[in-house]
Amino acid sequence: MRLITDILREYRNGRAADLASRKLAELVQAVDDTGKAGTLTITIKVKPEKGGGSQKTLACEVKAKMPEADLAEAVFFSDDEGALHRSDPQQREMFTEAAARSQA
Repeated sequence: MRLITDILREYRNGRAADLASRKLAELVQAVDDTGKAGTLTITIKVKPEKGGGSQKTLACEVKAKMPEADLAEAVFFSDDEGALHRSDPQQREMFTEAAARSQA
Protein backbone atom coordinates (compact mmCIF):
# COMPACT_ATOMS: atom_id res chain seq x y z
CA MET A 1 0.00 0.00 0.00
CA ARG A 2 1.25 3.51 -0.88
CA LEU A 3 0.66 6.46 1.38
CA ILE A 4 -1.82 9.06 0.17
CA THR A 5 0.79 11.75 0.78
CA ASP A 6 2.99 10.08 -1.83
CA ILE A 7 0.14 10.23 -4.35
CA LEU A 8 -0.52 13.91 -3.56
CA ARG A 9 3.17 14.70 -4.05
CA GLU A 10 3.16 12.96 -7.44
CA TYR A 11 -0.16 14.39 -8.63
CA ARG A 12 0.73 17.08 -11.20
CA ASN A 13 4.29 17.35 -9.87
CA GLY A 14 3.16 18.09 -6.32
CA ARG A 15 0.61 20.78 -7.15
CA ALA A 16 -2.10 19.07 -5.09
CA ALA A 17 0.15 18.87 -2.01
CA ASP A 18 1.30 22.47 -2.48
CA LEU A 19 -2.26 23.74 -2.87
CA ALA A 20 -3.45 21.79 0.17
CA SER A 21 -0.54 23.14 2.22
CA ARG A 22 -1.27 26.76 1.21
CA LYS A 23 -4.99 26.38 1.86
CA LEU A 24 -4.29 24.82 5.26
CA ALA A 25 -2.03 27.74 6.24
CA GLU A 26 -4.72 30.24 5.14
CA LEU A 27 -7.33 28.28 7.08
CA VAL A 28 -5.25 28.26 10.26
CA GLN A 29 -4.77 32.04 9.99
CA ALA A 30 -8.51 32.57 9.49
CA VAL A 31 -9.26 30.36 12.50
CA ASP A 32 -6.79 32.39 14.58
CA ASP A 33 -8.32 35.67 13.37
CA THR A 34 -11.95 34.71 13.97
CA GLY A 35 -11.78 32.17 16.79
CA LYS A 36 -14.09 29.97 14.72
CA ALA A 37 -13.62 26.56 13.10
CA GLY A 38 -13.09 25.93 9.40
CA THR A 39 -12.52 22.89 7.20
CA LEU A 40 -10.08 21.71 4.55
CA THR A 41 -11.38 19.05 2.18
CA ILE A 42 -9.27 17.06 -0.26
CA THR A 43 -11.34 15.04 -2.71
CA ILE A 44 -9.76 12.49 -5.01
CA LYS A 45 -11.95 11.07 -7.74
CA VAL A 46 -10.71 7.82 -9.29
CA LYS A 47 -12.02 6.82 -12.73
CA PRO A 48 -11.29 3.46 -14.34
CA GLU A 49 -9.93 3.00 -17.84
CA LYS A 50 -12.62 2.29 -20.43
CA GLY A 51 -12.75 -1.40 -21.13
CA GLY A 52 -11.01 -2.32 -17.87
CA GLY A 53 -7.33 -2.56 -17.15
CA SER A 54 -5.06 -1.16 -14.50
CA GLN A 55 -4.98 2.47 -15.70
CA LYS A 56 -6.85 4.97 -13.52
CA THR A 57 -7.45 8.69 -13.98
CA LEU A 58 -7.34 10.79 -10.83
CA ALA A 59 -8.98 14.17 -10.34
CA CYS A 60 -8.02 16.06 -7.20
CA GLU A 61 -9.92 18.95 -5.67
CA VAL A 62 -8.79 20.99 -2.66
CA LYS A 63 -11.33 23.25 -0.95
CA ALA A 64 -11.19 25.26 2.24
CA LYS A 65 -14.22 26.60 4.05
CA MET A 66 -12.94 29.66 5.84
CA PRO A 67 -14.65 30.91 8.98
CA GLU A 68 -16.12 34.36 8.64
CA ALA A 69 -15.58 37.11 11.17
CA ASP A 70 -18.61 38.56 12.89
CA LEU A 71 -19.11 42.29 12.70
CA ALA A 72 -19.28 43.85 16.15
CA GLU A 73 -22.47 45.59 17.19
CA ALA A 74 -22.62 49.38 16.93
CA VAL A 75 -24.76 51.82 18.91
CA PHE A 76 -26.92 54.38 17.09
CA PHE A 77 -29.59 56.79 18.29
CA SER A 78 -32.85 57.53 16.49
CA ASP A 79 -34.44 60.95 16.08
CA ASP A 80 -38.15 61.84 15.82
CA GLU A 81 -38.11 61.17 12.07
CA GLY A 82 -36.60 57.69 12.43
CA ALA A 83 -33.12 58.62 11.17
CA LEU A 84 -30.14 57.02 12.91
CA HIS A 85 -27.21 59.00 14.37
CA ARG A 86 -23.96 58.05 16.12
CA SER A 87 -24.63 60.60 18.89
CA ASP A 88 -27.93 61.11 20.71
CA PRO A 89 -29.78 63.98 18.95
CA GLN A 90 -31.81 64.64 22.14
CA GLN A 91 -28.72 65.32 24.24
CA ARG A 92 -26.92 68.65 24.11
CA GLU A 93 -23.22 68.65 23.37
CA MET A 94 -21.29 69.09 26.60
CA PHE A 95 -18.65 71.49 25.38
CA THR A 96 -20.59 73.37 22.69
CA GLU A 97 -21.76 76.20 24.99
CA ALA A 98 -18.33 76.65 26.57
CA ALA A 99 -16.67 76.75 23.12
CA ALA A 100 -19.20 79.31 21.90
CA ARG A 101 -18.61 81.55 24.95
CA SER A 102 -14.84 81.45 24.57
CA GLN A 103 -15.06 82.43 20.89
CA ALA A 104 -17.37 85.37 21.60
